[in-house]
Amino acid sequence: MKKSKNQQSNSGKNSGRSKKSLLMMTAYLTVGVILLSGLFVILVYLYINSLIDELPRFEKLEKYEPNLITKAYSSDGVLIKEFYSENRSPVDLNDMPEHVTQALIATEDRDFFKHWGFNSKRTTQAAIMALPRILTGRNAHGASTITQQLARNLYNEIGFKKSLERKIKELLTSIQLERMYSKKEILEMYLMQCLFGEGTYGIQSSAKMMFGKSASDLKVEESALLIAQLKAPAHYNPFKKPERALERRNQVLYNMVVMDFINKDQFDSLKQLPLVLNEQKNSYDGSAPYYTEHIRQQLRDKRNEWDLDYLKDGLTVFTTLDSKIQTIADTIVQKHLPELNKEVKKRYIRNKRKGLRQYVRNNYDSSRWKFKMKDTLMIDSLAHEKLEPQVALIAVEPRTGRILAMVGGTDFKRFKFNNALQAWRQPGSIFKPIVYLTALDNGQSPATTLINQPVTVTMPNGSRWQPGNYDIDNMGGYVSLREALRNSLNLISVRLVMELISPKEVISYAKKLGINTRFVEPYNSIALGAGAIRPIDIITAYSTIANRGTYIKPYSIIKVEDKSKNVVFQALPERSVAISEETSYLITNMMEDVVDNGTAKRLRWHNDFRYSVAGKTGTTNDFTDTWFCGFTPNIAIVVWVGLEDPAFKLGEGASGSNTALPIWGDFITDVYKKLRWKDEPFVVPEGIIEIETCTESMKPSGPYCPKTYMEKYNRNYAPAGKCEIHSARSINFKKKDGRY
Repeated sequence: MKKSKNQQSNSGKNSGRSKKSLLMMTAYLTVGVILLSGLFVILVYLYINSLIDELPRFEKLEKYEPNLITKAYSSDGVLIKEFYSENRSPVDLNDMPEHVTQALIATEDRDFFKHWGFNSKRTTQAAIMALPRILTGRNAHGASTITQQLARNLYNEIGFKKSLERKIKELLTSIQLERMYSKKEILEMYLMQCLFGEGTYGIQSSAKMMFGKSASDLKVEESALLIAQLKAPAHYNPFKKPERALERRNQVLYNMVVMDFINKDQFDSLKQLPLVLNEQKNSYDGSAPYYTEHIRQQLRDKRNEWDLDYLKDGLTVFTTLDSKIQTIADTIVQKHLPELNKEVKKRYIRNKRKGLRQYVRNNYDSSRWKFKMKDTLMIDSLAHEKLEPQVALIAVEPRTGRILAMVGGTDFKRFKFNNALQAWRQPGSIFKPIVYLTALDNGQSPATTLINQPVTVTMPNGSRWQPGNYDIDNMGGYVSLREALRNSLNLISVRLVMELISPKEVISYAKKLGINTRFVEPYNSIALGAGAIRPIDIITAYSTIANRGTYIKPYSIIKVEDKSKNVVFQALPERSVAISEETSYLITNMMEDVVDNGTAKRLRWHNDFRYSVAGKTGTTNDFTDTWFCGFTPNIAIVVWVGLEDPAFKLGEGASGSNTALPIWGDFITDVYKKLRWKDEPFVVPEGIIEIETCTESMKPSGPYCPKTYMEKYNRNYAPAGKCEIHSARSINFKKKDGRY
């Protein structure tokens, strides 16, 4: 049926309206899309612009400064310690085999030389795959190029959080890096910056740690193993997870085949090779740990003054340590530890049998530790821990003040406390040479005599102190200072301070010799080494004597250079004249007598040490601390033996001559033997004269003195007169009396 004209007309009008509406809707939608697109572009622009403010500044991008290792070397050129926050060493791409970069590119970024910071194809694919994760609030996975990986490793502003924001920052920064650096420079920075595992950053440090070699000497399979760890260092750690590491290494080798860097035959051969690793990866930790910790503390304290951080600025530290002497010191101390432990435990058991309670009362300071001793097992457990001997040893070169070797304890991992530098202990008889040289520098001589009889001293608090000799039966008439020091007679030392010099004078001389006297009081008990000093203090004093009276403050750092080899520190040790050369020589000669004929003669007969040497033993009256300190013209050494807790004693019978001296003797004997040092006599100053002296009167001898010897004197204090005991008159009297 045909439509009417009106119907056709209406239909045409409706169709026109529909087309018009459709056009209008299309226009609105187009405008809307354009507006939304524009808004999106604006928002993206604003978002990216906001991120740009969070990106690394241009100056930072331009100046690449990775954290570097500070290396400390001994005076004979041995690397003794590395300090770092990130274990990283500089690397030059020109020095490395090509297969290092080939393994890296084949595994991490095959289009590295084609893109300009990011791979658009891989980035687009990653974005499409990541979109659902982003929309659901999950982390996005990326396909970062080598340049992008470098960007996030270089700059904290980018971070490592898996997010869209980080990926954009990473991408923008990588574009900037590509504009500023060549591909070679980017590879070089990457290989120096990234974490390779076991706490090492950069391929050079990692190669040293993992294979014990430089990156320039790496083999193909070794390069592949290092690159294999970049994906997940802990997961592919060859020391802890060798099977995973081997599988990943072979995957890297296969990647190199795909890129035609190696052929299939090479791959088949290389993948059969086992992992060959450096088992001595932590070798630097065992070299002079107490000494290197002392170095570290000094570098830490100088950070502000130098405006350099030893943990990241790649300093080179030249130290005074002699690695050969240090090795001897470590070896000798460890050699003697079993015997020391045995002797201390033996004394403990012996006294325990006598009466455990009485022994602990005698050898454990109850004023510091108060408890009821009910449980023998508890006492034994306490003893096992507390009765473990500690040893300190310091060797100094007297002429320069350089510290040649240092042992601060028996086990650095268990006992970090450095007894050599930090332990304030009672010096006992090793302080006596300070007392004697005070007298010598004020007019006395080795032949000066004092009576070897008991003396009572009134202390400042009103109490009365009656010192005695170590050998209580060793008392008698007048004794010379030489003999008194030779046999370490306490009574003569006390009388010397009471009658000829004063405690204040002794302290004054101790300070001039380099001793920190903060815990030394000006009382008569100073004659026997009352108070507390550190091993470094007493070796400083003895080294001053060995250096003919000139004090040089001991030091351990010779020079420090920055990474550009600029000298930032040069040692200028403090020095001053402490005592005259004549006084220095006289006390040295008296201490030679201690070694030849006195309390240290073990050094001659046991060690057969025939070189010029002077020294003094030391034992505190409660057997807490034992010492030996001595020197030759070439080296001054102190050895201290005690327990970590001074509340415990080494036990009755322990002395400097049977604990510290054996270590000292073995040490110096090995030093002279292994370093092939020659004997060098002590220099006799022009102001020293020799006078024949009567052994009885200790005066210059006359023709009638039956026994004489040659004594040394300071020319300025030469004795006047002659022996009055053996005169012609006394000889005639004896003849008449019948008792010639």
